[in-house]
Formats: sequence, C-alpha cells, structure tokens
Amino acid sequence: MTQTDRGSTSLTTVLLTPVFVGLAFTAFQAAMFTHARTEARSVARDAAVLVARQGASAPAVERSAEDVLDRADLLSGTDVDIRVDGQLVVVHLTGSAPGIIRGTGAGIDITESLPIEGFRP
Repeated sequence: MTQTDRGSTSLTTVLLTPVFVGLAFTAFQAAMFTHARTEARSVARDAAVLVARQGASAPAVERSAEDVLDRADLLSGTDVDIRVDGQLVVVHLTGSAPGIIRGTGAGIDITESLPIEGFRP
C-alpha cells in the first residue's frame, strides 16, 4: 500500500453501500410481490375448483375467497368476481400488494377459468 492509496477502502465502502442496500430492498420487494401474486392465484384457482367441480355457490365462494385474502393480509382492496358462463367458471381477482415503502405497491389482476365437471345425462 502506497501513500496515495490511503482511505480508498473507506471511500469505496461509502460509495457502494447504498447500491447494495438498494439492491437488497429491490430483491426483497420483488419477492413480496411474487409471493402475493402466487397466493392470490392459488385462492382464485381454489375458488374455481369449488364452483366447477364441487358445485358450490358462487356468491358464497366469493365471500370466502375475500375473507381468506383479508386474513392473509397480503393484498388490500381485494375484489373477487365469479361468473358461471354456460360450461365454464371464470374467477377474476383484483387487488393491490403493498410495498416496503409507504405508498408503493403493485396491482394484481388474475383470471382463472375451469370447465364445469360432473355427470350430464
């Protein structure tokens, strides 16, 4: 180490620390959004299965799906809409996944559809 290199390690640390902290926050935020989207897709798929394969009432399943999402505290402003169109059940789920920083978030819009199954004479 020469006389001209004194303090270069401290300067490098001071300059790179915010970059690494920013990358860590970005990675954590991406993981949170992905988790919220995956959970919402799972709830939508389960709701479609209940109506299409088990013959459950669409309004009751809508309320149940919204309750599950509210209890999980992953999304805010959730809305679940289930339509039975002839031989197809379509579940449309919307909501907002909150971000790490107040006021940030990502909208989630998921549609799942399944054919109605059962005995048809």
